Amino acid sequence: RSSRRVPPPVRARYDAAQSTTENSNHWANADALSARAANSPEIRRTLRNRARYERDNNSYCSGMLETVASHTIGTGPRLQIRTNNAAFNRRVMSSFEEWTAAIGLAEKLRTFREARGVDGEGFLLITNNPRLRTPVQLDLTDVEADQIATPGPTLPSKTAVDGIEFDRWGNPAYYHLLESHPGDLSSMSWGSFTRLPAEVVLHWFKRRRPGQARGVSELTPALPLYALLRRYGLATVSAAEIAALFAAMLKSQLPPDDD
Repeated sequence: RSSRRVPPPVRARYDAAQSTTENSNHWANADALSARAANSPEIRRTLRNRARYERDNNSYCSGMLETVASHTIGTGPRLQIRTNNAAFNRRVMSSFEEWTAAIGLAEKLRTFREARGVDGEGFLLITNNPRLRTPVQLDLTDVEADQIATPGPTLPSKTAVDGIEFDRWGNPAYYHLLESHPGDLSSMSWGSFTRLPAEVVLHWFKRRRPGQARGVSELTPALPLYALLRRYGLATVSAAEIAALFAAMLKSQLPPDDD
Protein backbone atom coordinates (compact mmCIF):
# COMPACT_ATOMS: atom_id res chain seq x y z
CA ARG A 1 0.00 0.00 0.00
CA SER A 2 1.45 3.35 -1.03
CA SER A 3 1.81 6.05 1.56
CA ARG A 4 2.04 8.90 -0.96
CA ARG A 5 -0.44 11.68 -0.50
CA VAL A 6 -2.94 12.20 -3.26
CA PRO A 7 -2.76 15.84 -4.40
CA PRO A 8 -5.99 17.75 -4.16
CA PRO A 9 -7.82 18.41 -7.44
CA VAL A 10 -6.84 21.58 -9.22
CA ARG A 11 -9.62 24.11 -9.19
CA ALA A 12 -8.45 26.73 -11.67
CA ARG A 13 -10.64 29.18 -13.53
CA TYR A 14 -10.34 31.99 -16.03
CA ASP A 15 -11.23 35.48 -14.93
CA ALA A 16 -12.45 36.29 -18.46
CA ALA A 17 -14.94 33.39 -18.27
CA GLN A 18 -16.70 34.82 -15.25
CA SER A 19 -19.90 36.80 -15.64
CA THR A 20 -20.19 39.61 -13.16
CA THR A 21 -22.30 42.71 -12.79
CA GLU A 22 -19.37 44.76 -14.06
CA ASN A 23 -18.69 42.86 -17.31
CA SER A 24 -22.13 41.47 -18.21
CA ASN A 25 -22.99 44.43 -20.45
CA HIS A 26 -19.60 44.30 -22.18
CA TRP A 27 -20.00 40.65 -23.21
CA ALA A 28 -23.74 40.81 -23.89
CA ASN A 29 -23.30 40.43 -27.67
CA ALA A 30 -20.87 37.48 -27.55
CA ASP A 31 -22.30 34.44 -29.37
CA ALA A 32 -21.34 30.98 -30.61
CA LEU A 33 -22.43 31.38 -34.24
CA SER A 34 -20.36 29.84 -37.01
CA ALA A 35 -18.37 32.05 -39.36
CA ARG A 36 -20.98 31.74 -42.10
CA ALA A 37 -23.92 32.35 -39.79
CA ALA A 38 -22.25 35.32 -38.11
CA ASN A 39 -21.47 36.86 -41.50
CA SER A 40 -25.03 36.75 -42.76
CA PRO A 41 -26.03 38.87 -45.78
CA GLU A 42 -27.80 41.37 -43.51
CA ILE A 43 -24.79 41.79 -41.22
CA ARG A 44 -22.36 42.19 -44.11
CA ARG A 45 -24.67 44.66 -45.84
CA THR A 46 -24.93 46.82 -42.71
CA LEU A 47 -21.17 46.81 -42.17
CA ARG A 48 -20.52 47.62 -45.84
CA ASN A 49 -22.90 50.57 -45.82
CA ARG A 50 -21.48 52.02 -42.63
CA ALA A 51 -17.89 51.49 -43.75
CA ARG A 52 -18.59 53.25 -47.06
CA TYR A 53 -20.25 56.13 -45.26
CA GLU A 54 -17.29 56.50 -42.91
CA ARG A 55 -14.78 56.28 -45.77
CA ASP A 56 -16.64 59.01 -47.66
CA ASN A 57 -16.91 61.35 -44.65
CA ASN A 58 -13.76 60.71 -42.63
CA SER A 59 -10.54 62.10 -44.09
CA TYR A 60 -8.35 59.93 -41.85
CA CYS A 61 -10.15 56.75 -42.90
CA SER A 62 -10.14 57.68 -46.58
CA GLY A 63 -6.45 58.58 -46.52
CA MET A 64 -5.41 55.34 -44.84
CA LEU A 65 -7.37 53.23 -47.32
CA GLU A 66 -5.82 55.03 -50.28
CA THR A 67 -2.36 54.64 -48.74
CA VAL A 68 -2.80 50.89 -48.28
CA ALA A 69 -4.05 50.48 -51.86
CA SER A 70 -1.23 52.60 -53.28
CA HIS A 71 1.47 50.81 -51.30
CA THR A 72 0.08 47.36 -52.12
CA ILE A 73 -0.46 47.86 -55.86
CA GLY A 74 1.68 50.89 -56.67
CA THR A 75 1.79 51.57 -60.40
CA GLY A 76 0.76 48.01 -61.21
CA PRO A 77 2.57 44.76 -61.99
CA ARG A 78 5.59 44.65 -64.25
CA LEU A 79 6.67 41.67 -66.35
CA GLN A 80 10.31 40.62 -66.43
CA ILE A 81 11.52 38.11 -69.02
CA ARG A 82 15.19 37.14 -69.05
CA THR A 83 15.76 34.73 -71.90
CA ASN A 84 18.86 34.74 -74.05
CA ASN A 85 16.96 36.59 -76.76
CA ALA A 86 17.01 40.27 -75.76
CA ALA A 87 14.78 41.36 -78.65
CA PHE A 88 12.14 38.78 -77.67
CA ASN A 89 12.29 39.96 -74.06
CA ARG A 90 11.69 43.58 -75.01
CA ARG A 91 8.86 42.70 -77.39
CA VAL A 92 6.96 40.61 -74.83
CA MET A 93 7.43 43.09 -71.97
CA SER A 94 6.34 45.96 -74.22
CA SER A 95 3.22 44.02 -75.27
CA PHE A 96 2.38 43.26 -71.64
CA GLU A 97 2.75 46.93 -70.68
CA GLU A 98 0.54 47.92 -73.60
CA TRP A 99 -2.13 45.44 -72.51
CA THR A 100 -2.12 46.54 -68.85
CA ALA A 101 -2.47 50.17 -69.94
CA ALA A 102 -5.33 49.30 -72.31
CA ILE A 103 -7.44 47.63 -69.60
CA GLY A 104 -6.42 50.02 -66.79
CA LEU A 105 -5.04 47.13 -64.74
CA ALA A 106 -3.29 49.25 -62.09
CA GLU A 107 -6.41 51.29 -61.35
CA LYS A 108 -8.61 48.20 -61.19
CA LEU A 109 -6.21 46.50 -58.79
CA ARG A 110 -6.10 49.56 -56.53
CA THR A 111 -9.91 49.60 -56.49
CA PHE A 112 -9.78 45.85 -55.85
CA ARG A 113 -7.62 46.43 -52.75
CA GLU A 114 -9.70 49.33 -51.44
CA ALA A 115 -12.88 47.30 -51.88
CA ARG A 116 -11.39 44.60 -49.67
CA GLY A 117 -10.74 47.20 -46.97
CA VAL A 118 -14.18 48.84 -47.11
CA ASP A 119 -16.50 46.05 -48.25
CA GLY A 120 -14.40 43.26 -46.79
CA GLU A 121 -13.95 41.58 -50.17
CA GLY A 122 -13.16 42.43 -53.76
CA PHE A 123 -14.35 40.75 -56.96
CA LEU A 124 -12.83 40.75 -60.44
CA LEU A 125 -14.38 38.89 -63.36
CA ILE A 126 -12.14 37.46 -66.09
CA THR A 127 -13.82 38.43 -69.37
CA ASN A 128 -13.12 38.76 -73.07
CA ASN A 129 -13.27 42.29 -74.42
CA PRO A 130 -13.38 42.42 -78.24
CA ARG A 131 -13.14 46.23 -78.13
CA LEU A 132 -9.55 46.12 -76.94
CA ARG A 133 -7.06 47.28 -79.54
CA THR A 134 -4.45 44.80 -78.41
CA PRO A 135 -3.67 41.28 -79.64
CA VAL A 136 -4.75 39.93 -76.26
CA GLN A 137 -8.42 40.67 -75.55
CA LEU A 138 -8.39 39.39 -71.97
CA ASP A 139 -9.98 41.90 -69.60
CA LEU A 140 -10.91 42.20 -65.93
CA THR A 141 -14.27 43.61 -64.84
CA ASP A 142 -14.67 44.77 -61.24
CA VAL A 143 -18.00 44.35 -59.46
CA GLU A 144 -19.06 45.28 -55.95
CA ALA A 145 -19.73 42.70 -53.27
CA ASP A 146 -23.43 43.63 -53.32
CA GLN A 147 -23.77 42.15 -56.79
CA ILE A 148 -22.43 38.71 -55.75
CA ALA A 149 -25.50 37.42 -53.98
CA THR A 150 -28.30 34.90 -54.18
CA PRO A 151 -31.76 36.50 -54.39
CA GLY A 152 -34.20 35.52 -51.71
CA PRO A 153 -33.60 34.06 -48.25
CA THR A 154 -30.65 31.67 -48.09
CA LEU A 155 -29.35 29.59 -45.21
CA PRO A 156 -25.59 28.95 -45.06
CA SER A 157 -24.59 25.32 -45.41
CA LYS A 158 -21.58 23.22 -46.40
CA THR A 159 -22.53 23.42 -50.08
CA ALA A 160 -23.81 26.99 -50.41
CA VAL A 161 -23.61 30.42 -48.89
CA ASP A 162 -24.97 33.72 -50.10
CA GLY A 163 -23.70 34.10 -53.66
CA ILE A 164 -21.39 31.06 -53.72
CA GLU A 165 -21.89 27.34 -54.43
CA PHE A 166 -19.25 24.87 -53.22
CA ASP A 167 -18.29 21.42 -54.42
CA ARG A 168 -18.07 18.41 -52.10
CA TRP A 169 -14.47 19.28 -51.23
CA GLY A 170 -15.35 22.79 -50.10
CA ASN A 171 -13.99 24.61 -53.14
CA PRO A 172 -16.03 27.42 -54.72
CA ALA A 173 -17.69 26.02 -57.84
CA TYR A 174 -20.06 28.82 -58.94
CA TYR A 175 -20.69 32.44 -58.09
CA HIS A 176 -24.08 34.13 -58.43
CA LEU A 177 -23.80 37.48 -60.23
CA LEU A 178 -26.88 39.68 -60.08
CA GLU A 179 -27.73 41.19 -63.45
CA SER A 180 -27.84 44.64 -61.86
CA HIS A 181 -26.59 46.21 -58.66
CA PRO A 182 -29.32 46.07 -55.98
CA GLY A 183 -28.59 49.71 -55.14
CA ASP A 184 -29.16 51.03 -58.66
CA LEU A 185 -32.10 53.41 -58.84
CA SER A 186 -33.09 51.90 -62.19
CA SER A 187 -32.66 48.30 -61.07
CA MET A 188 -35.72 46.33 -62.20
CA SER A 189 -34.33 42.78 -62.33
CA TRP A 190 -32.80 42.25 -58.91
CA GLY A 191 -34.07 38.66 -58.80
CA SER A 192 -32.17 37.61 -61.92
CA PHE A 193 -28.63 36.32 -61.67
CA THR A 194 -26.02 34.40 -63.65
CA ARG A 195 -24.08 31.37 -62.41
CA LEU A 196 -20.45 32.04 -63.18
CA PRO A 197 -17.83 29.27 -62.94
CA ALA A 198 -15.36 29.92 -60.17
CA GLU A 199 -12.52 29.84 -62.70
CA VAL A 200 -13.55 33.26 -64.04
CA VAL A 201 -14.04 34.96 -60.66
CA LEU A 202 -11.25 36.43 -58.55
CA HIS A 203 -12.45 36.68 -54.95
CA TRP A 204 -10.12 38.41 -52.47
CA PHE A 205 -10.89 38.64 -48.76
CA LYS A 206 -9.21 37.99 -45.43
CA ARG A 207 -10.20 34.64 -43.96
CA ARG A 208 -10.21 35.12 -40.20
CA ARG A 209 -12.17 32.01 -39.18
CA PRO A 210 -12.31 28.42 -40.42
CA GLY A 211 -15.26 27.93 -42.75
CA GLN A 212 -15.55 31.63 -43.56
CA ALA A 213 -16.75 32.13 -47.13
CA ARG A 214 -17.45 35.87 -47.40
CA GLY A 215 -15.42 38.83 -46.24
CA VAL A 216 -16.25 41.40 -43.57
CA SER A 217 -15.13 45.01 -43.76
CA GLU A 218 -11.64 45.55 -42.37
CA LEU A 219 -12.97 48.78 -40.82
CA THR A 220 -15.42 46.91 -38.58
CA PRO A 221 -13.44 47.20 -35.30
CA ALA A 222 -12.73 50.89 -35.94
CA LEU A 223 -16.21 52.08 -36.98
CA PRO A 224 -17.36 53.02 -33.43
CA LEU A 225 -13.99 54.68 -32.76
CA TYR A 226 -14.14 56.64 -36.00
CA ALA A 227 -17.55 57.97 -34.97
CA LEU A 228 -16.16 59.03 -31.57
CA LEU A 229 -13.15 60.65 -33.26
CA ARG A 230 -15.36 62.79 -35.46
CA ARG A 231 -17.58 63.72 -32.50
CA TYR A 232 -14.52 64.64 -30.45
CA GLY A 233 -13.15 66.85 -33.21
CA LEU A 234 -16.45 68.68 -33.65
CA ALA A 235 -16.88 69.08 -29.89
CA THR A 236 -13.36 70.53 -29.57
CA VAL A 237 -14.02 73.10 -32.29
CA SER A 238 -17.41 73.98 -30.80
CA ALA A 239 -15.85 74.48 -27.36
CA ALA A 240 -13.18 76.74 -28.83
CA GLU A 241 -15.80 78.79 -30.70
CA ILE A 242 -17.93 79.20 -27.56
CA ALA A 243 -14.87 80.21 -25.52
CA ALA A 244 -13.99 82.84 -28.14
CA LEU A 245 -17.42 84.48 -27.81
CA PHE A 246 -16.77 85.63 -24.24
CA ALA A 247 -14.69 88.81 -24.22
CA ALA A 248 -14.49 91.76 -21.79
CA MET A 249 -12.71 95.14 -21.63
CA LEU A 250 -11.80 96.96 -18.40
CA LYS A 251 -11.26 100.72 -18.48
CA SER A 252 -9.71 102.74 -15.64
CA GLN A 253 -8.83 106.43 -15.05
CA LEU A 254 -5.98 105.51 -12.72
CA PRO A 255 -2.41 105.99 -13.88
CA PRO A 256 -0.56 102.83 -14.81
CA ASP A 257 1.43 101.10 -12.10
CA ASP A 258 5.14 100.67 -12.28
CA ASP A 259 4.45 96.94 -12.39
